[in-house]
Amino acid sequence: MNNCALEQPEPLSYGTPSITIRKNISRNGGQPFEDSDVLVLSSRSTSDTHFKDSTQLYLDLRLSKPLLPESTIKWSFAGLRVTLSSTPLRFRWNHYIDSQGRDSPPDEGTMTLCDGEEVETGVGVNPETGEQEQYEERWIDQPVPPGTSFAFLTSSREPSESTGFIAILGDHALAMRQNHSPNDTEFQAVRMCISTSSSPEVLLRQNADALLPLLESALSGVDNWKGSPWQRGQEITLQEDRWTVWDAGMTGEN
Repeated sequence: MNNCALEQPEPLSYGTPSITIRKNISRNGGQPFEDSDVLVLSSRSTSDTHFKDSTQLYLDLRLSKPLLPESTIKWSFAGLRVTLSSTPLRFRWNHYIDSQGRDSPPDEGTMTLCDGEEVETGVGVNPETGEQEQYEERWIDQPVPPGTSFAFLTSSREPSESTGFIAILGDHALAMRQNHSPNDTEFQAVRMCISTSSSPEVLLRQNADALLPLLESALSGVDNWKGSPWQRGQEITLQEDRWTVWDAGMTGEN
């Protein structure tokens, strides 16, 4: 794997990367339910997430339950999350790739804390109906121990121009890709479970004959850091493709 350090922007170093699962969702004031296995991997932020214009890279994969090899993608997207305001705390999730198409209305929500859970409220598209509906989602962050390796990669230097995204954090690895033109209907995705005690397990692969080797190459690269993680802005080679490091390192280190 060939690495090439480019001109370095300011380091992306605020907070820690996160593993988030959705507990449930309710629509239009109805009863909460959960019909999807939802996993969101998010990078560190460019500043305190309560500060306006703070950004972080995220990948959001929502699969049919129960999680089986034949599970299907209910919705999946990736891009940058941007803080719109601090009071109330409000975010916009930019969908640079989206299994439902990229012409959806803005994805924005207000966040509060309740009983240790993040509660997101807003008006958004119901992927089952395509209609705009009021919703409430409850999210739970999973612990990320100190010393955990992580990497967030984009296929272009600018995330907004990227057709591919990769995230590796804790026991999870995600990869997504979608061509911007001429045909954006084929959404590619891989979800893997990784462990120090066993070989990585592919939990989902959709249209991923080329994407899975890219994710495996990224995992191999992380394993070979030997105390020298990739740096933000660095270009790396995965299967002869050039990717840019958005964020990488070990939790608990600057």
